[in-house]
Amino acid sequence: MMNAPLDTPPVAPESRRADFAPFWVWAGLLLAVAGSIAFLALTPPGLLAKIDVIASAVCHRIASHSFFIHEHQLPLCQRCTGTFPGALTGLLLQWGLWRRRTARGFPRWTMLLVFAGFAAVWGLDGFNSYTTMLLNRPEGILGYAPQPWLRLLSGVLMGAGMSAILAPAFNQTFWADGDESRVLRSWHELALLVVIEVALAALILMLEPWLLYPVSLYSAWGVLTMFVTLGAMIFVMLLGRDRAFTGWRTAWLPLVWGFVFALAVIGVMSSLRFIALGTVNGVPGLS
Repeated sequence: MMNAPLDTPPVAPESRRADFAPFWVWAGLLLAVAGSIAFLALTPPGLLAKIDVIASAVCHRIASHSFFIHEHQLPLCQRCTGTFPGALTGLLLQWGLWRRRTARGFPRWTMLLVFAGFAAVWGLDGFNSYTTMLLNRPEGILGYAPQPWLRLLSGVLMGAGMSAILAPAFNQTFWADGDESRVLRSWHELALLVVIEVALAALILMLEPWLLYPVSLYSAWGVLTMFVTLGAMIFVMLLGRDRAFTGWRTAWLPLVWGFVFALAVIGVMSSLRFIALGTVNGVPGLS
């Protein structure tokens, strides 16, 4: 049997596995376009109103627990305004500034303990805040009055932890050229991540009029990013295409299907909420 010509480069198995049948290409594109048109047509007019619908899929949007700018309620409550933009900020830092697209390693266990502490503060403060409504008194069951700045701060720190888990999980699922390095490689990087997240919270707390659209758009981007990444991971795992991609451009189709997943989840969750409560703004009976 003749050997292959020496000047013919071998085709990596991962490159072959990244190919998709035309059905998945056209179905994904058509569903993405149809879903986008349906969202634009079926949601209330105005950019901020449409962002509110996106936010309603993940957040209670109770007015007393939300920030207002120019008498307009921000799309997410104070805690979620930290959580989802905080997670997005962490992903942008790891995938963008630090270029950790190929890093498959989770943070070391000592750092994970720090993130677990952030999650504990986020959860306990949320529980205490909920009991103020349940018990109808200013102080919750933990004995202190909830503070907007604490909700926001615990949210951005929770978001930082989410990004530190999601980034390597996504990298493990997608990239054929991945390596075993960690997404967070030193305590200095963890400190920088925390400083950036706290700076984000401080910026939001300014509540200046010019922040209305940037914060609203960034909040919606954060929500969409969480759903798109999750949906894309589910898509490649169901089709057995994990670790088949070598860059963002090669992964465009799973990201399209992730977008379809995001539209479906937001559409179903916001519709069920509207059917059950008659509104996507707040929760009747709770203030």
